[in-house]
Amino acid sequence: MKIENQILTEIIMACFDLASDSSVPEDLRPKFLAMGKRLRGLLLNLITADFEAETPEFKEANQKLRRVNAFLRQQAQSLDDLANAIEQLGRLVGILDGLLGMAIGFV
Repeated sequence: MKIENQILTEIIMACFDLASDSSVPEDLRPKFLAMGKRLRGLLLNLITADFEAETPEFKEANQKLRRVNAFLRQQAQSLDDLANAIEQLGRLVGILDGLLGMAIGFV
């Protein structure tokens, strides 16, 4: 089973958009850029990885992808809690990093 790569791609694009958005405080833009780059690197590995769909880690990763994506969509409209967005992205990176170690194979 594959991770939800389309959702991850949307998150990466949101990070890059926020990194170049002049309404985002200047000190936070590099953090969004770094998260976007980190997630993009993970995406390259996740695209070729297969996972056991019933493992809690796989389910958690896909749930976290959906939650972070929804959160970033809200942030893109309100931009109220950018520090929380960066924290959520950091957690997602950790979850996806751990999931890669559990891949049952790579194409």
